[in-house]
Amino acid sequence: MSALLVQVAHAQTPANRADPTAESTTDIIVTAQRKSESLQNTPIAVTAVTADTVQTLGLTRAVDVASITPGANFTTAQGFFAPHIRGIGSDFVSVGIETPVAIYEDGAYLTRTLSVNEIVDNFDIGSIQVLRGPQGTLYGRNATGGVIIINSADPTDKFEARVRGEWGNLEHRSLSGMLNMPLGEDLALRVTGGYKHDGGFVRNLNTGDKNAGGSRTYNVRGKLRWQPGNADIILGAQFYDTKAYLGSIAALERRDDTCLACNLAPGALKPNVGYYDTEGITTIQPLRTKYYGANLNMAFDMGSFTLSSITTFRQQKTADSASDQDLTPLPLFEFSVPRSGGKSYTQDLQVSSTLDGRFNYLFGLSYLYDKGYFNPAFLGNFFGGSFDPDTAAGFKNTATTQSYAAFLEGYYDLTDQLKVTVGGRYTYEERSGTGETNAALAAAFGIPNAFSFKLRTSQRAFTPRFVLAWDNGPTNVYYSFTRGFKAGGFPGPYAAPVAPVQPEKIFSHEIGIKQSMADNRIRVNAAIFYAKNKNQQVQTLDLNSGGTLTGNAGAMENYGVEVEAQFTPLDGFNLGLTGAWQHARYESFPNASLVCYDPTLNTPAAPAATIFPCAIDLSGTKPPFAPTWSGSANASYNFAIGSWTAQLSGLATYRSAIDFLPGAGGELRADRDNKLIVVNASGYISPPGENLRVGFFANNVFDKKYPSYVQTGQPYGVYKNVARPRTYGLRVEYIF
Repeated sequence: MSALLVQVAHAQTPANRADPTAESTTDIIVTAQRKSESLQNTPIAVTAVTADTVQTLGLTRAVDVASITPGANFTTAQGFFAPHIRGIGSDFVSVGIETPVAIYEDGAYLTRTLSVNEIVDNFDIGSIQVLRGPQGTLYGRNATGGVIIINSADPTDKFEARVRGEWGNLEHRSLSGMLNMPLGEDLALRVTGGYKHDGGFVRNLNTGDKNAGGSRTYNVRGKLRWQPGNADIILGAQFYDTKAYLGSIAALERRDDTCLACNLAPGALKPNVGYYDTEGITTIQPLRTKYYGANLNMAFDMGSFTLSSITTFRQQKTADSASDQDLTPLPLFEFSVPRSGGKSYTQDLQVSSTLDGRFNYLFGLSYLYDKGYFNPAFLGNFFGGSFDPDTAAGFKNTATTQSYAAFLEGYYDLTDQLKVTVGGRYTYEERSGTGETNAALAAAFGIPNAFSFKLRTSQRAFTPRFVLAWDNGPTNVYYSFTRGFKAGGFPGPYAAPVAPVQPEKIFSHEIGIKQSMADNRIRVNAAIFYAKNKNQQVQTLDLNSGGTLTGNAGAMENYGVEVEAQFTPLDGFNLGLTGAWQHARYESFPNASLVCYDPTLNTPAAPAATIFPCAIDLSGTKPPFAPTWSGSANASYNFAIGSWTAQLSGLATYRSAIDFLPGAGGELRADRDNKLIVVNASGYISPPGENLRVGFFANNVFDKKYPSYVQTGQPYGVYKNVARPRTYGLRVEYIF
């Protein structure tokens, strides 16, 4: 665990700060097993992050949570939230295939990942939980890598209000507010809203544009809670409006024979380019996203069991996204997405027993309907010369998914300290897709007429789970065996009929220990795991198909050790440590589609021949974002300055070298040394009463320059997305 894991994880607020030691001694309640229980008693490798942790350590984005989660690496690729846990993840999510790390928000599954950062940016978060390893029985499809559970704070029966503002470099400014009002004996309303603006940090040397990497977000969320008798009913709604210049932060990583434009026009590029400079000439359009959500969560205490229902509707609309793909002053290729998004509906029913005997059970039913669309356009001289998305070469994709599932778990206390869990889930789903290619794109590929096509597939899976746990209070030792399932589908975007990607299945063995000592002032949790999957879904670069290709590797094997520790040596002084070692390797990945590089092939007649499609055997190589070593250290100290109180916090993260794509194909460089150390710091001071906090934050304190993603944009060259430089500013918060 990291430092500052406090109180009830799914409904706490940081309003009560009288006792700084309570943060380290209070037990943590999580919902990792779809019921509220102590973190230390839960036989799952789970990292819990509360609202205080988010604020104190500055975890304001979804990607930041990985810094205190062993074995996890989160990044953002072209605006998509891309989580990787224990060597399993994906960079891009299409209308046909989702990420293998399932994301749940207020109990319901998220099918699209463009809005995840905005959900976490809502500063009234209740908790974030990261479940490491497959979770196929309780959380179903698309959980072969793990699960991220995001819970917003629920209404309470007390009047509460908070407002917070931030001002910083790179034109950072934000204003957020929360109001919680009791409306009667059993009725309460909680409303949060905010505005956030970040300026760009990448400069375009040709257009003079400085917006690249910048963003603007509005958000509002409301929850109405009614608790009549034995019922707990929460009706929620949310809206996000974002504008982000994410695709425009890309810049050429290599200015050599891998760069087609560099060869076509040797004098086109400027000789002196800084790390945060790019040279595309196309006017960059922001990624504009509007997100609507509504959910109804109901729980009824029926005496011997609790009946709960979660009903959710979500809709996302994205428009006007465009970026220069050749990243040079030449008008060769611009990729535009005038329209994308979709809508989804989920319904979950659950019965959880509360029997007095040795046996209890958990039964659930789940339904998902999702319909997504993605309509890209290809602009520039390489695709007919049009720069109008409405007339340029392009196509339309739609994908519809219906998923049905039922799960059952039984819990039996063999003794007062020894418990066995046995369960399983059955999942069945149907996917269908359509593609419609316009005449301009057909002509670009030498096809006389536009055409359309339909795709359809179905799949089913059974994912069992077995756990044996011995828990005597301070010590919890467990062994678990579980299987996970990631749905197959059609790897979009697809301009022509494609074969379906097969479902990915995984089994995992895990032995863990959770130890509490010295009145909870010392907590150490560790897990040893072994996992092997079949038909792992992998994204590689394929020049023949024109870019990223999703397919199946034969198998991947991973084993390792993860440790979390929290220490409170002095009142108000908290230390947190995490560490992970893993050995993730493709056990079988023959004939992997890849991009190869040979500088001897460069000739005036074929200046782009240095990059060419190839197929090689990647068996025995590491998967992307799977460092052998990773870890973090954080510390916070609460102290008095006269009658005032103050706090200082710091967070340092480390990871060893990674590949961004299988076989380092995206970089065309397998020996890249990209190990990383990043340090963040924050603090505040508060007058008596602690209603007012005035503080500071500093992220990437030592201004480390590093790429968040590297890929070969065929056939134009190797590009990088750079991470933000050092950011710092002031933070003011007032609690009414």
